[in-house]
Amino acid sequence: MTSTGPQSPKAVRGKGLNTVVTVLSLILVAFHIYTAGFGQFPPLIQRSVHVGLGLAIVYLMLDRFAGTPIPFLSTRTGLILRATLAVVAALACFYVVTQETRLTESFGVTATSFEILSATVLVGLVIFVAYWNTGIALPLLALASVVYTSFGDMIGGRWGHPGFSPSYIVEYLYLGTEGIWGAVTGLSANLIAIFIIFGAFLLATGAAQSFMDIALLIAGRRPGGAAKVSTVSSALLGMLNGSAVANVATTGNFTIPAMKRLGYRPSFAGAVEATASSGGQITPPIMGAGAFIMAELLGVPYMTIAYAALIPAFLFFVCVWFSIDIEARRENMQPFRPEDMPSWREVFAPLRIAPLALTLVVTLGAMFSGRTPSLAAFYGIVTNVTLFLLLGAFSREAVMTRLRALFDGAVSAAAGITSILALLVCAQITLSLIGLTGIGIKLTDSIIMINESGWQVLGVVFAMIVALILGMGMPTTAAYLLSAAVAAPALIQTGVDPVSAHFFVFYSALLSALTPPVCTAIFTAAVIAQEKWWPICLEAMRLAAMKYLLPFFFIFREAILLKGTGPEIAWAAFMGLVASMLLAIATGRYYRRPVSLPVALVLLATGISVVSGYLVADLVALAALGGIIVNQRFFKASAAPEVGQENAVADGPVKAGHD
Repeated sequence: MTSTGPQSPKAVRGKGLNTVVTVLSLILVAFHIYTAGFGQFPPLIQRSVHVGLGLAIVYLMLDRFAGTPIPFLSTRTGLILRATLAVVAALACFYVVTQETRLTESFGVTATSFEILSATVLVGLVIFVAYWNTGIALPLLALASVVYTSFGDMIGGRWGHPGFSPSYIVEYLYLGTEGIWGAVTGLSANLIAIFIIFGAFLLATGAAQSFMDIALLIAGRRPGGAAKVSTVSSALLGMLNGSAVANVATTGNFTIPAMKRLGYRPSFAGAVEATASSGGQITPPIMGAGAFIMAELLGVPYMTIAYAALIPAFLFFVCVWFSIDIEARRENMQPFRPEDMPSWREVFAPLRIAPLALTLVVTLGAMFSGRTPSLAAFYGIVTNVTLFLLLGAFSREAVMTRLRALFDGAVSAAAGITSILALLVCAQITLSLIGLTGIGIKLTDSIIMINESGWQVLGVVFAMIVALILGMGMPTTAAYLLSAAVAAPALIQTGVDPVSAHFFVFYSALLSALTPPVCTAIFTAAVIAQEKWWPICLEAMRLAAMKYLLPFFFIFREAILLKGTGPEIAWAAFMGLVASMLLAIATGRYYRRPVSLPVALVLLATGISVVSGYLVADLVALAALGGIIVNQRFFKASAAPEVGQENAVADGPVKAGHD
C-alpha cells in the first residue's frame, strides 16, 4: 500500500474549512426547503437566519469569491480573519432572532450600545461583500445613501432633509422590518432562495442536457442552427437562474466555443449568448428573481405577472430569432447534419425526460391552482428528487452517483443563494434609506414635472435613462429594485397603470446588462469568446433591438400586457410582431439580399412608430414590411450581392459541458 505522506497544514485547513462550509450550506438549503413546505417563521427570524447563514458561508469562502485571488486570504492569518468575520456576521444576525419578541411586541424600541455596534458592523459587512461579489456600483450607492442620511440636513434646499440621529438610523435599519430586514430581504428569504434551490436540483438531475437536446430538436435543422440552439437553450436555462451574467458564464462556456468552432464570428457568438441569456428573466413561467419582486411590490399574484409577460417575451425572441436568421442567410450558416441530431425518441425517452417534465408539470400545476410560488417550488423539488432517485439502476454505484449529484446540487444551490444574498440586502439598505430621507420622492417629482410639461414621451425616456444609469454595473435584480423605487412611482402618478409602469422599469433595468458603458453580460461573453467587448456589445444591441422598444409598448400599447379586449390584444401582438421583423431587417440591413441605408432607416422609423398605437402608424408599418418582402422575394436585384463566406456544416450536437 502506497502512502502519500503527511498532508500540509494548509491542506488540512482547507479540508476542515470545506467541511464547515458544506455543513452550513446543507443547513441553509434544508432550512429553506423546510420553511417553503411547512410554513415560514416570523419575518425577523426567517430573514435573519437566512442572512446570518448566508453571510457566514460567504466570509468563510471569501478567498474564492474574489475575481483576482488574494494570497493573503488563503494564509493561516487570512483564514482566522475570514472565520472571525463569519462569526461576527452570524452573531449580529442571530442576535435579532433572540430579540424577536421584544422587537415585535414593543413600540419605539431604543437601541442599546451593543445594538448600535452590531448594526454598524453588519451594514459594513454586507456592503463589503456586495463590493467583493459585484463590483463598486451598488456598494457605492449604498454608502452614498448612508452618508446622505447622516449628513443630508447640511445640504438644505430641495435636496436636503430634516436630519436623523445615528441611533435612529440604527433603530430603523436593524431593529425592525423597514431596514435590513425589509421586504426585499424577505423576498430573498421566502421566495428567491427556494427557486434557486429548485433550479440547482433541476440542473443537478440533468436538466441542462435535456434543455440542450430540446433546443437542438427545435432549432438544429434550421440555417444558423447553432446560434438558434444557443438562443433556445440559454432562454430555458435563464428562466432558472434569473441572472444574465450567471447564465452567460454557465451556458456560454459551451455555446460560444461551439459557435466559434463552426465558423461564427466571435463577436456574433458572444452577442447571441449574451442576448439570449438576458431573455431568460423575461420568459414565463419562471422569470427569475425580478418577476417575484415585481409581484411583491405590486401586491398581485405571481401568475398575474407571468401571464402579462407572455406576449413581450415572445416578441423579443421573435426579433432575436429573425435577426439570427438574417445573419445565417447573409453568411450562409449551415444547420446541423441530420445524422448529428439527437432523435425525438432519445430526447423524450421516459426515464430520461420524466424527472424534468413531471417536475415542471407539478410546479406549474401548483402555481395555476393558486398555491404560493414557494410551495409550488417545494412540490417541484420533492417531485424532481423522488423521480431522480427512483428512475434508474439500483446498483450501489448507480445509487451513490445519484446521491452525489443531489449533494452537489444542494451545495450549488447554497452558492447561488449566497451569491445574490449580499446584493439584495445591500439594495434593501439603499431602498430603506431612500424611503427614509424622501430623496426617492424628489427624483420621482422630477420625472412627473417633465410629464406634466406636455412632453410625456420625454418623461418616459427620462425614466428609462434613470433605470439604465441606476443599473450600470449592477446585477439586474438590484437594478430593477432601485429603478422601481424611483421611476415606477413617477409613471404611476402620471396615470400609467401600475403593472405597465413596473414592466417598463423592469425591462429598462434589464437593458443595463447589454448597454454600454457598463454592460456586465457583454463583459462576461467577451472573456469566453476571447473578443473585445465593444463589437459584441454592438451586435447584442442589434439582436436585442426589440427589447429597447418593448418598454414603450407597455406605456402606449398596454394591450400587449393582456390588458383590454381580445381584438385589442390580438392587434397589439400582431403589430408587435410586425415591429420585431422591421427592426430585425433594419438593424441587420438584410432580408434576402442587402438593404440600402436609406431603406433601413425608413424601416427602422416605421418599426419604432408602431409603439404610438395610432392606426396610421400601424398601416404605414404594414406597408413598409409588405413592400420590403415583395421587393426582395419577387424582384431581382440589379447586381448579385456578395454573400458572406460559407461556414462549415456543424460536425456534431452541442453538449452541455466545457469546450
